Amino acid sequence: MAMSVDGLVTGMKTTDTINQLMQVEALPQAALKTKVSVANKVVAAYQSVNTRLSSLATAAKALGSADTWTSMKATSSSNAAVVSALPGASAGTMSFRIDNLAAAHTMAFSAGSVASVSDNVISGSDFVIKLKDGSDKTLTPTDQSLDKVVAAINAETDAVYRAASVQISPGQYTLQLTAKETGATAAFAGPPAEIDMLGAAAITTQGTNATITVGTTTPYSIESATNTFADVLPGVTVTAVSEQAVGDPRITIGIKADVDGIAAKVQALVDNANVALSEIASQSKVKNGDVAAGVLVGDSAMRQLSQDILSAVSGGVSIDGSLDTFGTVGVGLDRTGMLTFTKQTFVDAYNADPAKAQAYFDTYTDVPHASAVAGKFEPGWDTAGGLGRKLETVALQASEGVTLPTDSPTKVKQGLLQSLIQRRTDSISDLNDQVSAWDVRLDLRQKALERQFSNLEVAMGKMQEQSKWLAGQLATLS
Repeated sequence: MAMSVDGLVTGMKTTDTINQLMQVEALPQAALKTKVSVANKVVAAYQSVNTRLSSLATAAKALGSADTWTSMKATSSSNAAVVSALPGASAGTMSFRIDNLAAAHTMAFSAGSVASVSDNVISGSDFVIKLKDGSDKTLTPTDQSLDKVVAAINAETDAVYRAASVQISPGQYTLQLTAKETGATAAFAGPPAEIDMLGAAAITTQGTNATITVGTTTPYSIESATNTFADVLPGVTVTAVSEQAVGDPRITIGIKADVDGIAAKVQALVDNANVALSEIASQSKVKNGDVAAGVLVGDSAMRQLSQDILSAVSGGVSIDGSLDTFGTVGVGLDRTGMLTFTKQTFVDAYNADPAKAQAYFDTYTDVPHASAVAGKFEPGWDTAGGLGRKLETVALQASEGVTLPTDSPTKVKQGLLQSLIQRRTDSISDLNDQVSAWDVRLDLRQKALERQFSNLEVAMGKMQEQSKWLAGQLATLS
């Protein structure tokens, strides 16, 4: 192993000298590393803005969905019934009583029992069960015991019932069979006849349908094999939770347009737009006193994005052939350049004319092309009019990108921010390659310096030896 001793002849601190020289040599590499660091911060900033724009696109798309504008709110006057309504369900009310819940048919061999689940309950080697399609199937358990009979039945996925070993008294076990489905039609005729060591089986629960009675003057009943009653009104489902006792008040359900839910989605659009604007402003802010500038300061793409979002609001919308502001439905801009939303203004506008209120957010003009799909908005191609459509277009073009009907089918969709991120990432990769190349170059330079200083020490050592020899020769002459 080589050993280095600093300045053995010259007295110089050669290691320190080489290190100082290498610091100067490494200045170009340090500059490249600084560029990499800055570029990474820029990429992180673009990614942060991209995330906010993606969220804005999601919120905007929600206001372009028919389900949003046809959403219904369902209420129930009692916890005994839960009600839900699909978008577009019929508005209205209904009163009813829950007479009984659906029950699963159950039979048990309660007249007989065994002392252990490992005791035999069949005298033969197999038994026959009923399947859901009405056919029979022979099962052969691994032995004749209660637990193996239970296991054999439960292993058959198409059996009409499930089996369980139940303890009917301390140390006494028997077999119980329960239909896999509730309702009267799921009731089975009886247990396997080959289970002959437990006595006769009896019905413990009769399989019945759930029943509700609607109305009072001329009431009518609705039955369901489960506790769920679908389409009691078009698009309305009621789930019975508990039977009502005599004297309990009738349950009233109500279905109406979910104005609050729609308003919440408008609020989400405004909130996401403001978050995007705030993030763009934060990443592109100028230096102000002790506050450092954002890493995207002066970025023209950020300025354009902010302008596009604000212009979508300030530009208004054409309604019934006349230009109107979004203030009609409660959306506006404040003095700081942020969006505002007044819910009550929106609710009043929606209650006055639901279709017109929707148009402020959802309207667009189809631009024909050969493969156009009727009723489908194509961002970047169709002309956005409503606020939701405008912001959807801005957000998608900036984030994930859009494809146009005129684009090649093989074209990869890429938004503005993704493109900027990709370019910066490619640049970082190139810079890192240059940094790695400098590692090799600096290593060679350091080795060269070490050789030079080592050679210097050798040369100085030889000169000292020659000096001593000459001094000795001169001394002999005197």
